[in-house]
Amino acid sequence: MGLLVCAVDIDDKKLHLAKSLGADLTFNAKSGDSTARLKQETGGGAHGVLITAPSLSAFKQGIGMSRKRGTCALVGLPPGDFPVPLFDVVANCITIRGSFVGTRQDMAEALAFAAEGKVKADVELQPLEDINNIFGRLKNGDVAARVVIDYVNKPLSEQTHEKEEVYAH
Repeated sequence: MGLLVCAVDIDDKKLHLAKSLGADLTFNAKSGDSTARLKQETGGGAHGVLITAPSLSAFKQGIGMSRKRGTCALVGLPPGDFPVPLFDVVANCITIRGSFVGTRQDMAEALAFAAEGKVKADVELQPLEDINNIFGRLKNGDVAARVVIDYVNKPLSEQTHEKEEVYAH
């Protein structure tokens, strides 16, 4: 779409993934003032900010990264209330909107992007037998993108056993 895409996270592995998927700029929110750095690199801040992290500090940073007349969409859902910096929002005419789910039009547009080859999905295919290990990795934040459970293919141990039977006959 010709946009300058910036990714902000606290995990360098996820930032590396974002870069490999096409992010132009990446910022680690734990390393210095990522809000100031983003504003400097973009010439005033982001026109649009999409916050998917369920973190109040991410919400605050996202609004701070918005430029004048920018839009900040809140998708993550952290617990508790979110105190909005009213002066900054009003003085900079920032639009804040929440989005719990997309519309049918949003889905149609997303599918059109995918059909045109503009979507890069980074998935890790894992067998169902590894589900406990996968949950442990998710809990520890050791999954870079998405894990897809393979229900169709049999575990490698069963596949090897079947091949041995075929060769024996």
